[in-house]
Amino acid sequence: MTTMRFWIRCARNVGKLDFLIMKKHNQFALAALLAGLTCFATSPAQALTDKEVSAINQTIKEAPAADLPVKAAELVKQSAKKQKESVAVAVVRAAIAKKPASAVSVVSSVVKAAPATAPAVAAAAAKLAPDQVEAIATAAALAAPELADKIVAAIADIYPKDEERVAKAVMLAVPQAQAKIRQRTSGNSQAGIGETYSSSGTRINGGAFPTTPPPAAYASPGHDGTRP
Repeated sequence: MTTMRFWIRCARNVGKLDFLIMKKHNQFALAALLAGLTCFATSPAQALTDKEVSAINQTIKEAPAADLPVKAAELVKQSAKKQKESVAVAVVRAAIAKKPASAVSVVSSVVKAAPATAPAVAAAAAKLAPDQVEAIATAAALAAPELADKIVAAIADIYPKDEERVAKAVMLAVPQAQAKIRQRTSGNSQAGIGETYSSSGTRINGGAFPTTPPPAAYASPGHDGTRP
């Protein structure tokens, strides 16, 4: 009887051990699955393969120069969501390489097709056509006004010295983005609003302020404030 109880107890212990092992294994499996899903959800835009980039370049190369904006937008619209930004950048690069003068129109067309790509597209275009940086920034901002501040920041990362003039051009084109752009570029959303005054003895334009006060002005007609 004692021997039988011993084996029963052993069997129970083995069963408990198997249960614990299985439970632990399931916990590890669940953790791995959740980690995988998290990585998938937060993964950046999928990069293109050399073959895909080559195909885009060939398509743009064969397109008539006048049709570049339309063809560029078509390629972006047809691309998968996770590849849109990569395709947009590749298309813009290929179009500008084919015809630099098309930079602004291609950027505008591509960003309208996929507004979320605006900062990356503007930066890519500005890098290839630095002489058109303000026009490129403006075109991208007009096509995606809600991302105007990020467009300025993306171009400023490439050309820090041009940040101020690019910001001014974009703010002029998209007035509703002024506060965000000022906040990003100066840390103060009110910076640059209103007139600028100087505490020195000269005006902003270099001229001297008058040393005597102006004559008093009165509301009654016909009275000269400089006379008794």
